[in-house]
Amino acid sequence: MGVLAEFLRTESEHLKADKVRRSEILREWLASLKALFHQMEVWLISCDPERLIDRTVEEVTGTELAFGNYRLPVLKLTLVDRSVSFEPVARNLAAKARAPGQENPTRVQGGVYVRWVGGSGCYLFRLADGRWYMQKEFENLRIVGNDVVPLDLERFEVLVRKAFE
Repeated sequence: MGVLAEFLRTESEHLKADKVRRSEILREWLASLKALFHQMEVWLISCDPERLIDRTVEEVTGTELAFGNYRLPVLKLTLVDRSVSFEPVARNLAAKARAPGQENPTRVQGGVYVRWVGGSGCYLFRLADGRWYMQKEFENLRIVGNDVVPLDLERFEVLVRKAFE
């Protein structure tokens, strides 16, 4: 038996379990993005009943070392000649964020970059509690710190309004 065959035989159970765990994390990540974009659609219906803002969801290829290549959604909002896109960055980010009431920042469990005209934007982060948060300030996190606030209707409206300025 060769060295690869021996390795696979002895590590088989561990490798199978790791593969299942990674698949579950990827499914959870994609479900959280779907839920986030659905919630945004609900918020848009309440603040844009005339549907002046066009909404599209495109599928793009994402790549992460833990998952390989996979398909993920990107939400794009367009108002006449202005647009904003919600672009998933990765499930596994080397970033930490501090939610209100937390003493120390914790590792995020996914991020979405919100990009608008001129390349400006901000980040949304999913934390261990399963909720989505946004940067407290529309600045580089390294400059203003890593404080985040829960993403809600009011903050979503402010974010989209800023993007359309």
